[in-house]
Amino acid sequence: MRYTLNGYGGRRGSDVMNRGLVFNLISNVAFFVAGYAIHYFLGGFASPADYGVVGTIITVLDFEYLFVSNGARQSLARSIASRHYDGRQVIVRTLMVQFAVVALFFLIDFAGAPLFGVMLGDDALARYFRYAAFLVPANGLYVVMLGINDGLQRFGRSAFLATFYPMIKLGTIPLIILVFPDDPVIGLEVGYCSAMIVTIAVGLAMLVPVWRMLPAGEGRDFTWRAAAHGTLSFSLFFIMASLVLSADTLVVKAELPSQMAGYYTGAMNFGKTTYYLLQAFAVIILPVVSRLIAQGERDAAIGKARELLLLAFALILPMTVTISATSATLLSAFYSPQYTIAASALSFLALSSFFMGVTVMLNMLLNAERDARFSDWLSLISLIVVVTAFILSARWGGITAIAATSMTCTFLLMTISFAEVRLRLGDVMSRRTWTAIGCNAALWAVAYGVGRLMPTNNFLMLMCLYALMYAAYLAVIARAGVIDIRMIRTLVTNRKE
Repeated sequence: MRYTLNGYGGRRGSDVMNRGLVFNLISNVAFFVAGYAIHYFLGGFASPADYGVVGTIITVLDFEYLFVSNGARQSLARSIASRHYDGRQVIVRTLMVQFAVVALFFLIDFAGAPLFGVMLGDDALARYFRYAAFLVPANGLYVVMLGINDGLQRFGRSAFLATFYPMIKLGTIPLIILVFPDDPVIGLEVGYCSAMIVTIAVGLAMLVPVWRMLPAGEGRDFTWRAAAHGTLSFSLFFIMASLVLSADTLVVKAELPSQMAGYYTGAMNFGKTTYYLLQAFAVIILPVVSRLIAQGERDAAIGKARELLLLAFALILPMTVTISATSATLLSAFYSPQYTIAASALSFLALSSFFMGVTVMLNMLLNAERDARFSDWLSLISLIVVVTAFILSARWGGITAIAATSMTCTFLLMTISFAEVRLRLGDVMSRRTWTAIGCNAALWAVAYGVGRLMPTNNFLMLMCLYALMYAAYLAVIARAGVIDIRMIRTLVTNRKE
């Protein structure tokens, strides 16, 4: 049955948006839970130096994935959701652009592997980068499937694939133990690639009935230029996001002792938690707002953006401030006491990731109008300034200075993006959102005190403590009128009509 989005700004539109948000939050939770399980295993299985190598490989892949995946996915979601173009033409031309981008990165990784070793001061990295090159084409096809489903508002299908992949990726752990005990990096790459191939096979089977649901369009031609510009513009923006969140790890690897790279990788893994969660909001906000703007419902679009930002600050920010305030206890409980060297760095990185996640949301809102000039300029300037700032902070300070630089840069990017959204679209910050920010400032102080008074090296006990603090926080913001607990219950239990 063809699904229409007429009246998308009404109750049914809210149901679609809320279900999509829940589905994508679940998939993102599955993603970083699986990632934590793998990193927890590697943190105890490998030495800090070897773990630093794993962190370096993953950081480079994260950079390339954001270039390869987000550009095509977001461009497909926006173009299909607007229903201005023939969906088949959108897919074919975007896919061709994606193939060109994937081929470029494959050649860089495979042929340029020795150069990576020279630049990062470790010749052994060349072998690992050659194997990693094969992950890029697989990821490129995988995200095209996600973008098609997002554009059709079939958020459940894309979320299923995004949940399925990290779950079967957990097979990497027994693979390393049984087959690659002496070379965990190769085991990690083989496990990830195998999981991706299986997910692609499942995703292709799920796309068969979707083809007939694609919009016929309004007679407009989706040009090759539009396909390339849409993909590359989104890619450029996510390159900036990736560099701000990941280039610091490469700088640590290149400029500081190898053990520092391992400690910093441990901090980075927790620091990025809320960024992954906020990606669920970014995935939803682009097709939803794009569709409303295409229908001329600008006020409804701003209302949806304001609603999503309230949820982000009310429900995701408390996770950020809790991690930031209890960083030493968290690192000690999850890894070992020696990782508390990176505690201050984690305090800054947790906030940095949240600021970057909100920046992404705001720029997806701006790009829903098909005007990417602000995001393009923001990306170009940031690419130059941020990397330079990381290098200087590494030479004049340590991992704490680099993390503080990251937090400062992302806060500035978020502030500038808020100003542009207010200028072009309107105010997306409600009074309740500002109240939520104040409650989170108080939560940071409480969590810091609890971490000092009740230190523990038991990770499960720490998670229980986090759950209690989060429940108490929800009670406070519900009492303050920031959110309605019934709204959260409805958000989780909504059923498709």
